[in-house]
Amino acid sequence: MSDLKVQRSKSKRKRRGKAQEAVTVDATYLSRQPLLSLLPPEVATKISKRMQHHYLARDEVIYQGEPMSEEFSPVYLVLTGDVAVYRDRADAHTGLIKEEVSCYLTVGELYIQKLHSPERTSALQVKAMCPAQVLSFTYQELNYLLSKVPAFRDAVSVSLRQVTGRQARRFDDEFQKEIAAFFVRERLTFARRVKIKRMDICIECDGCYDACRTRHGTDRLGASEVKYGITEIPNNCHNCVVPECIDKCKFGQISRDEDTNEIVIADNCTGCQACSKGCSFNAIQMHSVESLDIERYFPDRDPDHKGKKIAQKCDNCTGYEDRACITACPVGAMFQVDGPDLFDYWEQFNVHKSPGFDQVVSPEDGAHKLRPWWLGFTLINVILLSYECLTRVFAPEMCFGQLLFEWGFRAEGVPPDKALKASLAFGHNIGYIATICMLITQLYTVGKKFAPRLGSVQAWMEVHIWFGFLGFVYGFYHTAFSWREPIAVTTFVLFTIAVLTGVVGRYIVFHVPRNRAGKELELDEVESQLQALKESIEQKFKVRREGYTVMMKVDAFKSAQEASQEEEPEDDEPQGFLASLAKLSHLIRGDRAQEEAIEALREELGERVREGEANEVLLLLKEKARLQRSAKHTKWLSRLLKFYRVFHVTIGHLTFAVLALHILKALRWI
Repeated sequence: MSDLKVQRSKSKRKRRGKAQEAVTVDATYLSRQPLLSLLPPEVATKISKRMQHHYLARDEVIYQGEPMSEEFSPVYLVLTGDVAVYRDRADAHTGLIKEEVSCYLTVGELYIQKLHSPERTSALQVKAMCPAQVLSFTYQELNYLLSKVPAFRDAVSVSLRQVTGRQARRFDDEFQKEIAAFFVRERLTFARRVKIKRMDICIECDGCYDACRTRHGTDRLGASEVKYGITEIPNNCHNCVVPECIDKCKFGQISRDEDTNEIVIADNCTGCQACSKGCSFNAIQMHSVESLDIERYFPDRDPDHKGKKIAQKCDNCTGYEDRACITACPVGAMFQVDGPDLFDYWEQFNVHKSPGFDQVVSPEDGAHKLRPWWLGFTLINVILLSYECLTRVFAPEMCFGQLLFEWGFRAEGVPPDKALKASLAFGHNIGYIATICMLITQLYTVGKKFAPRLGSVQAWMEVHIWFGFLGFVYGFYHTAFSWREPIAVTTFVLFTIAVLTGVVGRYIVFHVPRNRAGKELELDEVESQLQALKESIEQKFKVRREGYTVMMKVDAFKSAQEASQEEEPEDDEPQGFLASLAKLSHLIRGDRAQEEAIEALREELGERVREGEANEVLLLLKEKARLQRSAKHTKWLSRLLKFYRVFHVTIGHLTFAVLALHILKALRWI
């Protein structure tokens, strides 16, 4: 019998749950297992005496230590669950020992030491990512089986090619390895689904949370607790392949639906909280019965039920044609992928940290396909309208209205002294178009409410943005460059502010560093990100010291810039609206100046960095500078962002109120 022993992970709390029954490993048992069912009965009978079965709790370590001699090194066959393999390895440049994820193994796959212990590996660790079962034996015994059973050898070869292929593609690839390690450390490999939120796209409208609450009566979508760069994974049920919540309920109120394969909680939940405590992702929340609309959202609950609380989790909007949170997102920042496909979406996690992938499109951003059309449509409108209005002012004989008269398509020409006037027909017409464009922007509210029946929210957001811009252009020319009528001027000024706050708002959202809950980063988190960027920059140089020197140049320019512009200390906050605008303008100018200074280093970098790395180094330097500036002003920017949301909507409503007065006055009704 193999003498391998399970090394249990340390835990602050005593493990709970029923003791697992011991498994007798014999030929019959092996015949029911993957790979081993290929063994002839006589071989299975002989080898079963040398195999050991293990139940592993989540985070339980089955092996930890230095690599053993190959002949007696352990082999583990995963029967259920997923297992992660970590290794301590010396860095090729610095010699420092770093822990890295070698790979993960799932059902039917083998852990073989030599696949995970390349040169400079000092220690290995094999740990269960979720409740798992494994069979252990030695490499010597595996070789015996390979030599005796050709069918088993072929099946093992196929399995090992799958593992080594995954290791090479995901965990050894320069771009993917950190992201793949993140998936393993966060135990996402056994998730049946994962919701992902792109914070570089998100406008923090909270539409996803509101939609979930409206549909289900409770908050089933939690704040983002897991984050890589600026891509986040909201606190949400993953419908785990190996759930830890179902067997915790003693009343049978949580189960897996046979038709949908979804983990569901019955309306008659007793509120014992066992499933909530058992979920390792904290995805099951408890709610007081008194705070819920029981008749509407829990129609099957027994009226005489005594439970004071009820457990709730995301059920993937079972029974609906769409997912409320994803449908409600106006910019496609929220989307969902199937667990097995998660690694194929690695670029979605690299949009911010690794330059070159900043144009990766969200799977839910279907509106981006129409963006070129919107741009063309808007440009044509702006060019034609600008030509007509400007020629009416400076060269009336060249405007379309006059040309159409000369060609016989109009009965009257354009009077030179009144070619562009808001009170005449042409001025009225572009005023009507501006009003229609402004009204169309408000259809976004209707689109959100009835999506996806009337189209996606993303499409309505595109309508909101582009018609808002067109409304501004048409409104500008409707003024006919006359600023004497107070109500008309007020309408245009308010609408201009609404447009500008919409643009500035996106800038603010991008500049607020966030932590895992979507709030501003703590100092240690900012420092951690900056340190990672510094490491990435230095590694791109032929000599690491030169990378440090270049970063010092950028920092020196920043210090000189702040000194020359007398930038405020980070704790100083501007008082008043105009002061805030001045500081925001100052921040934007500083960003632009720093980017230009970094671009000026391009020629110098070409000689110092590794071949083909210059562009990436420039982008990394810009990102480091942006993060430093954002971190310095993060508290002020966060407060400005909250103010902006209220201000933008309020200005929009006020604009329509004044617009109504302007129209009524123009029609002589008041």
